[in-house]
Amino acid sequence: MVSTTRRRGRSEKVSNEKYHLAAGNSLVKEGRSKERLTRQEAKSYAAADTKVEIAAARNGHDAFQVFVAAPGGDLKDVTLRKTALINEQTGRKIDLRHISLFVVESVKTRGRKPDIYWPDILWPYKRFDVPKRHLQPVRVSVYVPKGTRAGDYRGQIEVRPLGSPPQTVQVKLTVWDFALPDKTHLATGFGFTTQDTMSRFYDFYPGSPQKQSAMVRKYVQFLHDHRINTLMYGYTVRDPHILSIKEDKRGKLSYDFSKADSYLRFLVERGMRFNIFSPPFWQSGDLLFKLNPLLKERFEHLGERVFDSPEFDKAVTELLESYVKHLRQKGWLKNAFCYIWDEPPANRYDHMCRMCDMVKKVAPEVPRLTTANFEPFDLEGRSDIWCPDLGTSRVGLPGCYDRYGEFYKSRKRAGEEVWWYIAEALRPFPNWLLNYPLVDCRIPYWLTWRYGLDGLVYWNTTAWHYAGKENFKANAADRWPNKPWDPTYFCSIGGKQVYGPGCGQLIYPGPDGPIGSMRLASIRDGIEDYEYLRLLERKIAALAKQRSTPARKKLLRASNRVLAAARRAANKADDWEQDGQKLLALRSKIGLQIEALTCALKK
Repeated sequence: MVSTTRRRGRSEKVSNEKYHLAAGNSLVKEGRSKERLTRQEAKSYAAADTKVEIAAARNGHDAFQVFVAAPGGDLKDVTLRKTALINEQTGRKIDLRHISLFVVESVKTRGRKPDIYWPDILWPYKRFDVPKRHLQPVRVSVYVPKGTRAGDYRGQIEVRPLGSPPQTVQVKLTVWDFALPDKTHLATGFGFTTQDTMSRFYDFYPGSPQKQSAMVRKYVQFLHDHRINTLMYGYTVRDPHILSIKEDKRGKLSYDFSKADSYLRFLVERGMRFNIFSPPFWQSGDLLFKLNPLLKERFEHLGERVFDSPEFDKAVTELLESYVKHLRQKGWLKNAFCYIWDEPPANRYDHMCRMCDMVKKVAPEVPRLTTANFEPFDLEGRSDIWCPDLGTSRVGLPGCYDRYGEFYKSRKRAGEEVWWYIAEALRPFPNWLLNYPLVDCRIPYWLTWRYGLDGLVYWNTTAWHYAGKENFKANAADRWPNKPWDPTYFCSIGGKQVYGPGCGQLIYPGPDGPIGSMRLASIRDGIEDYEYLRLLERKIAALAKQRSTPARKKLLRASNRVLAAARRAANKADDWEQDGQKLLALRSKIGLQIEALTCALKK
């Protein structure tokens, strides 16, 4: 078979008797009811383009996908070769170490028949096979180093199956003449659990304490590399491998930080914020102790009385006092916050208020975070970081932030922070479930910019315990990664238990460390989108203060049109641009406009 692809206005014939190539943008994630290609799909790949254009600022990323389709026969030992991206005018280049290849594995989700296969798992590249009439996506991610000169850079990805002629994808990268900051201005709070009912971290990583310690650091670094700068819940208050509780002769409790200090230093050196409040509280005593193994043995006997127990309140106070004292001595207290409650029901507000007051007394300089979605004004004066739900699971209702928007705006004016979080909301709110489009992973950061909020939170990245039993079979040969991942999770949506595949599972437990996902990679892209939007807004304001000239007036008009388009794309939490292609096109306009503004401000 011979296919025709168009490049630079001319047709070029490429021999591909067994396979076809196609290149697509980074937001392509289509579920398939069958892994096998239909004849029509095979024809579409035969006619597909094999060139791709991407763009990024310095210290930023962009990505695309290469699709290897095998309609004519099995492909064996498929190898990919990447070249450096070279600026033909200057000879400068972006080295191979900044170009990463990932073989995308699909995850089968059940529910309505037929089952659907969703591409998500990002295995670091190694040679692969493609069975006849199957398709294999490969994600190509490019990082632009901070010192890169602006301009166009070209290279290619060569694909060569064993016994077949090579084909290439031509790559053009435009580097814009500005840089993204090292430190993300937005609080990006994500859960990472190691030792509780949310995760079976040490089941996947048994071995010596030294090996387990190194593995925890790998995960934290992995999150940091994805611009995550805040750990919710976290191993900093829960993990018996890291923390323990000791009691002095008078019966006073405190933490033992002999093992924890190296972890805390690791977080502080990366500028990451972390929770130091134990528990935080949950809706029931049973759940509270399941999620907090450090407290379970001593206090599980309290059951539901834990919410009115002077004994437990005293223990929580003493533990917090010891944490604050230790961090103050180390100079690390500025990185700490106290997460008081997780989605408290209305009948627990009295207890939450009591805990907020206690934290204020013990640690007045440590901010108190509450995720309170019922009558938040009852907590006025008791919360320093507000964190309502972006959406809602109740049909026809606005999201929790919108419901009490005026109140939260008043708290912002008072100098307090307002974050929000992604949970199990219904459409049209965005979500990060496995079977949602990838545009859902980016748009929350546009919405956060649009609303002028300070942070965005997601409950977990390693909620593997909730996944299907297939992942935890005793025989290693019968479980992940030797068998497919089961993404089972049941959400409570609209008061009903609903299958929500991949909820809380943005990272997969690889044999040697964390394995990323299409969703987490797109979330990092969204965090960088936030910085683009912030830059555009600020550079418009800076140029508007300069002496007016015809050229500057024209540039400001054009920039404000792009800014208005960005605001329309992220109009409200339930009204946003759901076409990924249009969102990427708008991102390109934003980048070009920032570049033009940057140039004008230098004059």
